[in-house]
Amino acid sequence: MPNILERIAQEKDLTKSEHKLASLVLKDPAAILNENIKQLAQRAGVSEPTVFRFCKRFGADGFPSFKLVLSGLVAKEKGAKVESVRQGDTVEDIVFKVLGAARSSISETEKQLDVNAVARAIDLVSQARRIVLFSQGMSVFATDDFETRMLNLGFVCHSYHDRQSMCLCTPGLRSEDVVIALSATGRNLDILEAAKLVRNYSAFLIAITPYKSPLAEISSLVLPSCENIDISNDSIFHNRMSMMLIAQIIVGGVMLRRGIMLKEMKDKLAYVRTKSYLPDEDPKEAQLNTQNTAADDDTLRPGAPITEITWRY
Repeated sequence: MPNILERIAQEKDLTKSEHKLASLVLKDPAAILNENIKQLAQRAGVSEPTVFRFCKRFGADGFPSFKLVLSGLVAKEKGAKVESVRQGDTVEDIVFKVLGAARSSISETEKQLDVNAVARAIDLVSQARRIVLFSQGMSVFATDDFETRMLNLGFVCHSYHDRQSMCLCTPGLRSEDVVIALSATGRNLDILEAAKLVRNYSAFLIAITPYKSPLAEISSLVLPSCENIDISNDSIFHNRMSMMLIAQIIVGGVMLRRGIMLKEMKDKLAYVRTKSYLPDEDPKEAQLNTQNTAADDDTLRPGAPITEITWRY
């Protein structure tokens, strides 16, 4: 079945006003995504009811639905990004733009990620003696979430957000440690300074940041997040979502890589978590089960890697 752009291009029985709209849509469908019905009507020189009838003619319930269909085609064919919220937008426009930006972020992250680099990062993190996280500003929430997830898996994990703490922790790093630096721009001065210090020691530096940024250039391994970040507006939100997704991919991989070892700590971790909440009305003290869970491989112990790293760094 032809997509909506093909149907518009093939339609012969259009009024003069509909021809104007069809020309604008076919010429630059991405531009339509960043307009409301009033703005499009003014640009085409037609009335708002004409725009509404045009959308209905091609199977949409209204202008928002029409834009939703277009956004799927634009993301697939052009990879264009939805603009930020701006003056004059309606509530429908705000909903569309925010959700459209999220879809674009997910799609771009999926395209840019190298599975081999992700696998390498998972192996490094899963075998790390200690995991150290660097971030600042609006990227902090991503590292805080990652730190909590890793602590829940029984790993030693610390996050640092100010320049002094990031720099002071570097002399204590060892070859068994992994540092993960998260930056939406890759140009944060404090993170760059701390990252350069990491390179003076033997810890491995992973960056979750735009691919061709200064931070990426000095890192041992890069997991690229979304590009084209403008620190003057809210486009940085797209990159923060991208970083969060990449971090969760690493967590998921670590859970599988270290699954057997994690069985041995499951009861201990569960017991600690129950102590973080108020008990039920009729509380029953959780029993700490210290008995080791049977391992699939008798040679595997909590401190041993599931898979050997075959590369050198």
